[in-house]
This record gives sequence, structure tokens and C-alpha cells, in this order.
Amino acid sequence: MATVRVRDVPDDVAAIIAEKANAEHKSVSEYVRDLMAADVQRELQRRAIAQWNADLKQTQGRLGITGHSTISSADAVREIRDGYDRGSEGFSNPASPT
Repeated sequence: MATVRVRDVPDDVAAIIAEKANAEHKSVSEYVRDLMAADVQRELQRRAIAQWNADLKQTQGRLGITGHSTISSADAVREIRDGYDRGSEGFSNPASPT
């Protein structure tokens, strides 16, 4: 495992970190290590989402899909509700008698 040293930490920052570590029954090292791990996890998620978005854009381009709908979201919801109310194929209305 790597060792990370942090220098020139302001006294008030170090004091609060020590208080928070103590409140969580952790050493300062363990507390800071957990903070760093959480930060890395968020960064990995951000990178994964960015890669997914890039892959999606590339796939859409390859398939000739713009990613923009010609129907508004309100119209889509209305169409789904209408189909649900009519009991159309793919929709089921539990309130309707069968």
C-alpha cells in the first residue's frame, strides 16, 4: 500500500478532523483514508458515467439516432395514459373488469 503524507494542514482543520474521527471511533489516518476512498469512488462513478455517455453518443451516431425525440415528454405520458385507459396491448388497468 502507498503512503500519503499531508503537510501544512491548518490547525483548525486538523482539530476538526480529529474530532470527527474520534466521534466515529476511528483514528485520524483511518478517517482520512475513508474520506479519500469515498472521493475516489465518486470519481470512478463520474468517469464511468462519462464513458457510458461517450459510448452512447458513438452508438447513436453509428445507428443514425440523434438522441432527440420528436415527441414531447408530456405527449409521451399522455399517449401512455391513453393506452392504459383503453386497456391497449402492452397496458393493463387493474381497475378495469376483465
